[in-house]
Amino acid sequence: MADTTIKDKYLIKGEPYLYTKEFEWVLQEGDVYIYGISNYAAVELGELAFVELPAVGDTFKEGKSMGIIEALKTVVDFYAPFDCEIVEVHADLEDDASVITEDCYNEGWIVKVKPTGPTDVLITPEDFVKQVEKEIEEGSR
Repeated sequence: MADTTIKDKYLIKGEPYLYTKEFEWVLQEGDVYIYGISNYAAVELGELAFVELPAVGDTFKEGKSMGIIEALKTVVDFYAPFDCEIVEVHADLEDDASVITEDCYNEGWIVKVKPTGPTDVLITPEDFVKQVEKEIEEGSR
């Protein structure tokens, strides 16, 4: 039986999903991008306890923290994938963050954003797989 690939193990979606170098995904719907953390990030974080969301209308520069995800053992920021404005937040996550680990690519989305600058910083699913492989390799040293 063949080994499970990184793409299969971490449920990495192909196009039209795109990714960030911070292990997050985005999916374009018209002029809005749906945003969440990847399954790889969710697995690494483990059980989630809380999500601190930005407010609708907030603007962020690429790479700046938009909010916080609190897991049982750690707290991490989630970052703007590109210069953007928040147009919708997934408010239900404030009551139940576990949906992110249960279904990160659908019901576990975090925010919807509208770009205020270029989006060409996003990476393809293939490049994201390579990034995860590199992260795993470096983490096992």
